Amino acid sequence: MKSFIIIAVLSALAACHGAAVPPSEADMFSSFIQEQMLNGFTVVHSEEDAALNRVTLSKGETRDDDVLFFERLCYVPAVPNDVVRCDVVYYGEPNVRISRVSISFSWPPAANTSITGLSTNVVRVRFVSQRDEHLHLTVRMFGKITEDNNES
Repeated sequence: MKSFIIIAVLSALAACHGAAVPPSEADMFSSFIQEQMLNGFTVVHSEEDAALNRVTLSKGETRDDDVLFFERLCYVPAVPNDVVRCDVVYYGEPNVRISRVSISFSWPPAANTSITGLSTNVVRVRFVSQRDEHLHLTVRMFGKITEDNNES
């Protein structure tokens, strides 16, 4: 009987502890993005992002043989009572196909993000900030070289 009571008490303590520990800020931010902000994006978790209080999103196919073709830091200071924009455009060679775009946001995230041109050699990513906020992010574009571009 004593062992049954001890097991019951320990089970109750474990259940109470799980309910009492709030989720971390990074988990809340990730779930906010997954549920509210950006359809079609995947949240990529890393220790570096957690240490820098940022989150990385990825859109497109993920493959082991992808090559990093382009990386750009985008910082636009806040404008009082207005939004700011940042356009990042990559013009690749004709034999390059961009299949994935990865975006690392610092807080606060952009209010609107649009990506056009995936699976082509010209990809445009546009960010619009929240009102009275800055933009601070890094855009990376991955893809493949589809064929040899040399003519004999």
